[in-house]
Amino acid sequence: MINISKMKNYFFLIGLVLICLKTKAQVFYGMNNYTQYHQGNLPIIISVPHGGLVAPTSIPDRTCNNPTNVTDSRTIELARQIDTALFNLTACRPHLIICNLRRTKVDCNRNISEGACGNSQAETVWSEFQHFIDTAQFIAQNQYSGKALYIDLHGHGKMPYRLELGYGLSGTSYNSTDSVLNTASNIAASSIGDLVHTNVSGSSHSELLRGKNALGTMLANAGFPSIPSQQSPNTGGFPYFNGGYNTFNHTCIAQGNTVNGLQIECDSIVRASYLNRKKFADSVASILVRYIFIHQNLNLLTNCGLISDSKDNSDLEVHSIRIFPNPVSDFFQISSEDNQGNYEIVIKNNFGALVFKANSHSKFNVSHLPSGLYFVSMISNQQQVWSGKLVKQ
Repeated sequence: MINISKMKNYFFLIGLVLICLKTKAQVFYGMNNYTQYHQGNLPIIISVPHGGLVAPTSIPDRTCNNPTNVTDSRTIELARQIDTALFNLTACRPHLIICNLRRTKVDCNRNISEGACGNSQAETVWSEFQHFIDTAQFIAQNQYSGKALYIDLHGHGKMPYRLELGYGLSGTSYNSTDSVLNTASNIAASSIGDLVHTNVSGSSHSELLRGKNALGTMLANAGFPSIPSQQSPNTGGFPYFNGGYNTFNHTCIAQGNTVNGLQIECDSIVRASYLNRKKFADSVASILVRYIFIHQNLNLLTNCGLISDSKDNSDLEVHSIRIFPNPVSDFFQISSEDNQGNYEIVIKNNFGALVFKANSHSKFNVSHLPSGLYFVSMISNQQQVWSGKLVKQ
């Protein structure tokens, strides 16, 4: 028998993916703006299910199954600051999925029966949130050859103050030896199990969890105590969040999914103020870039998917090329040791959308472009032979 609900969900996802790829749209909204998806161009997907404050009376409060309704305060603000920090560092943005509804109305990190309690509007919001994650992962996985990293962002208020990184493994698992963590059964149960088999650093599962290049270790080294990490290899006997519905259903724990990811529970100090969030966000951005480079050999500082590597740059080899003036307010030029070449100049914005194209000549007028960072490519014989960055004032 055909499952009509699943078929509708499938076509919703396919349609949304096609729209994203065609329009390069920046933001998509769900019903009544209760959910939103900021389409990114980094291999990083961040979802925020519990930070919303909107509480419409048309949706009743959840009462089924003795629900947890605590808001993860300021996690939306934190996610936005991580987004800004990543953009400042790489000139590209992560995919960002946000639920604006208060958790009393819907819980997008539980299954639909618990998360929506049978209310049709809440079910729509829940489904949109999940589909936005699916869409973001589909785009990121295809753009970055299966190297996407998914983060479900949360907040906790308990002691001790630390980040709790949930990989789907129980807290007692970290009391085990490295050899036990490296068994096939533990790898299969881990939200970074696929990375164990694909990482270029040669790291084992236990090393990815709490070795010197583990995410928790890097965060602890930056001043944010984390579990698990080299500094705190186990829970120390304290309660620990190992991940929720999203971690188990949107990472490689789920059958057929190859996305690596985790749940990050941020303590209240990290979220307490703008400055605290900024310090954390700036650190997370640089750490994620380094983590992905170490384990995936993907350098997001020089290529975040908008600029392809040159196929053949022999025409410009040992030639010096530069953009001037840069920053620019109206006209700029491209100088090289060989100004006789016949090149096409292409300019894209930070979302990869084409905003300017012209044949090579002495000056280019970009006075009509909004202020921001742009990417300039020089095309010869339908191949990119050089690329650079341009700041429009």
